Amino acid sequence: MTKERRMECGAVAMNGSLYVTGGYSYSKGTYLQSVERYDPEQDTWEIVGNLPGAARSHGCVCVYGV
Repeated sequence: MTKERRMECGAVAMNGSLYVTGGYSYSKGTYLQSVERYDPEQDTWEIVGNLPGAARSHGCVCVYGV
């Protein structure tokens, strides 16, 4: 499970990992700006950064070769 339980987040699979971004924390009652990465080989989650601001109900894309 992610470090921060969230809903209304964005997600994208990239380079063998799953990234989740932003969303809403029901337990905190706030919108999130954190970015977390799931490593399926290690079965671990880690916080890898932050969005410029909190975001919810958004999408994520991965574009290679640009």
